[in-house]
Amino acid sequence: MFRNWKEIQKLQPQIISADCEASPEDVNYDCNRIQVLNRHIQNMIDEGLIWSGSYCLWRNGKVFADSAIGTLACEWQGNNAILPNTLFEIQSIGKMITAIAILKLMEDGVLYLGQPVKEWIPEFEEGDFSKITIFHLLTHTSGICALEGSYLQDERRWWEAMDRNDPKGTWISAVVKTGLHAEPGEKWIYSIISYSILGEIIQRATGMEAEEYTQKYIFEPCEMWETHWRKNATAEWLKRYNIANETDLRLAKEFETKGLWALAAPTYPCYPGIPDTAGGEMSTCREMVHLGEMILRDGYYRGNRVIGKKALSLLTTNLLGKNVRDVSFGHNQPILYGAGVPIYSRNMDLEQILSDGTIYHEGAGTSVLLVDKEEDFVAMFQTSFRKEFDWAHRAVKGTASIIWSGIK
Repeated sequence: MFRNWKEIQKLQPQIISADCEASPEDVNYDCNRIQVLNRHIQNMIDEGLIWSGSYCLWRNGKVFADSAIGTLACEWQGNNAILPNTLFEIQSIGKMITAIAILKLMEDGVLYLGQPVKEWIPEFEEGDFSKITIFHLLTHTSGICALEGSYLQDERRWWEAMDRNDPKGTWISAVVKTGLHAEPGEKWIYSIISYSILGEIIQRATGMEAEEYTQKYIFEPCEMWETHWRKNATAEWLKRYNIANETDLRLAKEFETKGLWALAAPTYPCYPGIPDTAGGEMSTCREMVHLGEMILRDGYYRGNRVIGKKALSLLTTNLLGKNVRDVSFGHNQPILYGAGVPIYSRNMDLEQILSDGTIYHEGAGTSVLLVDKEEDFVAMFQTSFRKEFDWAHRAVKGTASIIWSGIK
């Protein structure tokens, strides 16, 4: 159902909104652009591109919009409307959270970014793996096995070298056995498993599961009380899950025999015993905005200290040299990248309108967290695609551009 721009202006979306701390006018934001955003989301729903959309917007210390449009996908949920507090999987936005955990340990003197990974994981003594540092893992420049489908010229599957009966004991050696795409520090190649390795380092450095450390020292002080991994779900949280993609729907088919607990299995590529620190946490737009507020308040969330200003600054500092190019997903271009997050530059990114220096991360193309220090602005939104692993510019970059267009 294609509509032109003029036709889209006539849409009347059915919006469900939560209470906010301010109005758009209170924070110098054009409320008319929120109407544009709502019609944009409704149009994509009507076209069959997405099931639903939700967003939370924060500026100058206050949430001024927290809304949802559309329905939940799963039949046994009765096509109920999605709500602002519906829980969804943030996927790779979790990498930003893992990066913050690493930076916390760095400021505590436990590790440092230039530290060879082999000092924590002896399997990395082998060959060029001995050159890999924590910095390389954080910035996707280690050369370690890329996300499946993101580097087709050299496709590798580390899990094929792993003993499925003993994933915990064999996954690291399987990664090493699979080899490298490139010399460490040479290319930016998007890797999920490198962030699982960071999770292993967190575990060995703290004596706690990486997920437990993150929950206690990042989520709790940010008052992200409902943000969690699926394996730690409660029955009440499961009732609020946004079941959207094919993997979720396969799990939902087991609902009649397993009940809600059919949904507690992670959909992010994860095996028992491997740290789930590349993504996969469940959260809401509002709670993710708490994380963005903490970043913009120099590591504090409403009086609670999470991390120091200097350590946190590594998120917003380009850590890559001019010769490092992004070669993932068919790209061959320069990239600005901090500790775990891309950094927007209008001179390099013509796909969206943001402030220079905005940091952000997508989650499987369905959700995005953006943090803009220049405008003291945070946005979290999700657009649940009907087809798993689908991606559309207007749903992701286009939505971000609309949101930023309201800033006065």
